[in-house]
Amino acid sequence: MGRRDDRSFVEFVTARGNALLRTASLLCGAHQDAEDMLQTALEKAYRHWGRLDADTDPEPYVRRILVNLVISRSRRWKVLREIQMARLPETPAASSDHAVELRGTLMNELRKLGPRQRAVLVLRFWEDLSEAETAQALGCSVGTVKSQASRGLARLRERLDKSLAPLGS
Repeated sequence: MGRRDDRSFVEFVTARGNALLRTASLLCGAHQDAEDMLQTALEKAYRHWGRLDADTDPEPYVRRILVNLVISRSRRWKVLREIQMARLPETPAASSDHAVELRGTLMNELRKLGPRQRAVLVLRFWEDLSEAETAQALGCSVGTVKSQASRGLARLRERLDKSLAPLGS
């Protein structure tokens, strides 16, 4: 059983850094937050890099650290994300950039989900992991992944139906 060295860490970050940043962006919502979370996850992974088996893929380990960081942060900052407004913002009018608006709306609604549901949906459908791989990455059972995915998708459909109604008329 070989150990990993500093060079293998640099190679890993070079090869998988962009993919991990995309995952972090989907989990966090804001690109700046995603960069911070990924940097922290990579720092935590580097501290234990020498202990990792050289024959196994380190990406699930780093992804797990990233998901745990995002969930922990969302618990701490939940109160700050809830902003009360005196009146509702204006509703957007339909435009020729419907696909871009649809993607933006989907991303906004994804950010409104709880951190566990968002993590399940991102890993399961964006990263295209199987239910078993997603469960392993999150440290939960396959049944939990299935129920979180089902509830998350149902909530997204419900919210998107309401959000997209003004765009379709």
